[in-house]
Amino acid sequence: MFPAPTRVWWAALVIVAAVLELCYPPSLLTRLAVGMLALVAAVLGGIVLWSAREEPEPAPAPIIEPPPVPVPVEPPPPLNEQVSPRFGRGSKAQALPWLLSPHAVYPGIAADEGRLGDLTVRAASVIGPGHRCEEPVSPRQDAYRLGRDDAGQHLVVAVADGVSSSAFAELGATVAASAAVNLLRERLNRADTIAWLEVYGGIAAQMAEAAATRNLRNADVYTALVTAIIPAGPAGWDREMWVAWVGDASVWLLRDNEWIFVAGDRKRSSGGLESNVVANVLPDGPHAVATAAVRLGTGSVVAIVTDGVGDALATLPEANRYFARSWATPPSSTAFIDDVGYDAESFQDDRTAVAVWVSP
Repeated sequence: MFPAPTRVWWAALVIVAAVLELCYPPSLLTRLAVGMLALVAAVLGGIVLWSAREEPEPAPAPIIEPPPVPVPVEPPPPLNEQVSPRFGRGSKAQALPWLLSPHAVYPGIAADEGRLGDLTVRAASVIGPGHRCEEPVSPRQDAYRLGRDDAGQHLVVAVADGVSSSAFAELGATVAASAAVNLLRERLNRADTIAWLEVYGGIAAQMAEAAATRNLRNADVYTALVTAIIPAGPAGWDREMWVAWVGDASVWLLRDNEWIFVAGDRKRSSGGLESNVVANVLPDGPHAVATAAVRLGTGSVVAIVTDGVGDALATLPEANRYFARSWATPPSSTAFIDDVGYDAESFQDDRTAVAVWVSP
């Protein structure tokens, strides 16, 4: 098909036919010529119309979009990647699979976070490598409890460390921590003066009762215990934290990028603490309760720990520096659990820490 030339010829024939019709006298020859031109013009006109029907409309110009920029996807870490901090060569047991304990009532990990007034809290308790990687699997023998008075003016912390040689150390630690927080809350709600000897006597009585109802001896539930009461309120004021303890749990204060021992039973060593040395314990030794007042200023950080963490702070300078950096501000709960579950050679015990940050 030739649409453009056909239109030109069609128009020319129409013009010629019109000229013949107008300018020449009517005759048979003129009419014959005009008729022929009209016929040819009609044919060409039909061709023009047919061509116009078949002509496709021009396709729209394609819209070219820039290719999408690929977003890098970070692959998940391998399942066996080291997450908890490692100090020194680490422990062989740390890399072994966790075996399931038959004591379903005592989870291998416990954790909390919270805020009360100007206090921020992180807590974690992790079963140690020595208790989780070999049969028979022992339950976690550390325990902690957090509480507050009804008015929200005091944070109450209890951290207990069951003695490994006791057959039911986990029961002793759990009862001791729970009883401590409940007894202290009752006295704070009544605005009573805290008589620590009376409080620890009540804790010991509840531990002895829990053992007796199970036909156990006091020696089966031996535990160390440290408790703390920290006033809470609006930011910007100094306060005293009241601490009491029996046994080798301890309290540490972050000062000048270093954790400083401030309360608890010092084990006999030049550094202040030494593993596997136990002095007085509950429920037999409530009379041995010791107390201290620790001054906390704005921005202070304090940690209440069992010896699974305290021994590392005391004897591993690398660990002390690491925890000073990591806990300078409140980490996430998962990061805090990873820290408490640190890896260090010969540190096989359960480990528990409750850290409290006072707002600046």
